[in-house]
Amino acid sequence: MVPPADGPVWAVVLAAGAGRRYGPQPKQYEVLGDERVIDRSLAMARAAADHVVVVLAPGEQAEADALVESGAADVAVEGGAERSDSVRAALAVIDADAAVIVVHDAARPLASPELHQAVVAAVHAGADAAIPGLPVTDTIKRVGHDHHGEAVVVETLDRSELVTVQTPQAFRADVLRRAHAGGDDATDDAGLVESAGGTVVVVPGEATNVKITGPHDLAVATELLRALG
Repeated sequence: MVPPADGPVWAVVLAAGAGRRYGPQPKQYEVLGDERVIDRSLAMARAAADHVVVVLAPGEQAEADALVESGAADVAVEGGAERSDSVRAALAVIDADAAVIVVHDAARPLASPELHQAVVAAVHAGADAAIPGLPVTDTIKRVGHDHHGEAVVVETLDRSELVTVQTPQAFRADVLRRAHAGGDDATDDAGLVESAGGTVVVVPGEATNVKITGPHDLAVATELLRALG
């Protein structure tokens, strides 16, 4: 593994989702503590980055202007139909001299500055990509369906070899650009890097780094924020 050349770290915060599972207002604009979810996510990303790009849904130009004018983000871009489209929209505005690119979901506002710094440090140490992961504590079974359409267990997976994956995820800039060059989609960018043969290392994730997908998650995040002080 070869460390990337010296250069700036860029963070991409994805906030272009419509949040259909959440409710009438996109989850990134809900209030968490004394600030909005998106504002906290941007602030946490800033802790490990020289520059921050926020990706917003189409039609949110006023919000984009406000985030840039306030300094929460350096650049705002319009996202695409799929997550990978939104990442590629951000890559298009990131300077060519970027060394490391961090991709983070705005829906994970409790990811700590230390976690952002940890994934960046792992890439600086030579990994193509670094992702936070937590050990799986439940038994995981792979299922299929019989000729009646009933779910049946195919196998029980060895949970000692499994982790649940979070964001932020950090990448060598050149590796991430190549992984996206084919225009493929994935639920996370590390999957594209894996498919391209890149080395992805796992750093310890944070149990408090919950993803907000519904109102219950926001309530949980609010309680966790209080506990974190």
